[in-house]
Amino acid sequence: MVARILCLGASLLGATVGACWPAPDQSGSEANATTSTSIAYTESGQNRATVAEVPLDIVISQFPGGYQSRWALSAAACADDPETSAEIMSLQGRLVKYNESIGTMTQGKRTTSKTMEAEFEFEKDGDKTTKSMAFALSEDRQKLVSTDVGTSVRTRYVRCPKLMAG
Repeated sequence: MVARILCLGASLLGATVGACWPAPDQSGSEANATTSTSIAYTESGQNRATVAEVPLDIVISQFPGGYQSRWALSAAACADDPETSAEIMSLQGRLVKYNESIGTMTQGKRTTSKTMEAEFEFEKDGDKTTKSMAFALSEDRQKLVSTDVGTSVRTRYVRCPKLMAG
């Protein structure tokens, strides 16, 4: 009981307490690892930090806050009109918007702290299609990779400034 109270208090403070984590697997097998580690590098190639990426399986019905923004293929494209530019994608609530179509999230899940997958129903010119997409957010939340799961086409985006979000 004391351990639970300690864990609850620590989680409210944002701290980590060893008693809150499951006991390590004593079999010595690394195949049972539940986290992956990624290493971020600075532009000069120096190791910036080692960050553990925790697997999640959380059902979501809209984009998490870090994903919601206007995204463009380049920083220069951020100034374009999102209604006419093919280089801009907006993520808002349950919607993914392109200049030609809007998709509504029908189901989604967070797969890790920086990745998610979702199914969208798109409507264009009266036709409805379903598309599965995956999104990976960079460590600094300024870059996003969108992957069409059906075709494996990956598109890289940069976050547009807040004044242009939406």
